[in-house]
Amino acid sequence: MKLGFRHTALQAVCTVAVLCFAISLLRLGGAQTVFHAQEGIQLPVLMYHSILKDSARQGDYVVSPDVLAADLDALQKRGYQTVTVSDLLAYVQNGTPLPDKPVMITFDDGYYNNYVYAYPLLRQRGMRAVVSIIGSQTALYTEEGTENAYWSHLRLDRLAEMQDVFEVQNHSWNLHEYGERRGCLRRRGETQASYESLLREDTAQTQQLLTDAGLPAPQCYTYPFGACSEESERILQDMGFLCTLGCEERINVLTRDAGCLYEMGRFNRAAGESTESYLSRALGE
Repeated sequence: MKLGFRHTALQAVCTVAVLCFAISLLRLGGAQTVFHAQEGIQLPVLMYHSILKDSARQGDYVVSPDVLAADLDALQKRGYQTVTVSDLLAYVQNGTPLPDKPVMITFDDGYYNNYVYAYPLLRQRGMRAVVSIIGSQTALYTEEGTENAYWSHLRLDRLAEMQDVFEVQNHSWNLHEYGERRGCLRRRGETQASYESLLREDTAQTQQLLTDAGLPAPQCYTYPFGACSEESERILQDMGFLCTLGCEERINVLTRDAGCLYEMGRFNRAAGESTESYLSRALGE
């Protein structure tokens, strides 16, 4: 009886200690971070491209400013807060807390209309986003000085101006041409050495374009067409990229393992789908 009593008493003391620890974490606001770190934090990533008012141009990769505005308002109503690649890296590397309901909004290709329409809509709502540029197009329109919402791309001065909202990432220098190569994948018959040289040189050109302009070096590579391989991942990681974005539609799970930031899934935003339907898919609600 004495042994049983001591065992029961010890269990009670341990239980109280665990409860006190949990309560102290709740008071410090740290419990959710601890549990998240163990179980993983769900991160939906939304993917936009071109934003135009012209209804005749809207389709799989073009939506109207009204659609974007409705999506942003719905996200805020649901309690989501935007994060960037830098925020993800801070969490994975240092344990810096993320919002309770994080979401990352991405814009591919770096169209000038992102500045015309998306930038003010995001800024008005205190939201941030990621824009992944095609380096050759940014260089071309920086040199020409042309700005047209229908077809031009963001100049370097616009990218600098948008730093309060947009974090700039690398979407290749010039690997968006259809043909024998799809995106940055190796072409049939191409040697491994030749392919690796091409991918490294192409990627480095966009890195240098941005850093020469005084912009931060991208830490994330956004795959053209979402086409990736074990080979491309190895090369990009060797070049120092800490994150890659694909196009597979799935919700990501963040942990303290750095590997969770590679080949991240995203949900493309096309015209013709309601905000409710799109966000239900993308947020897993």
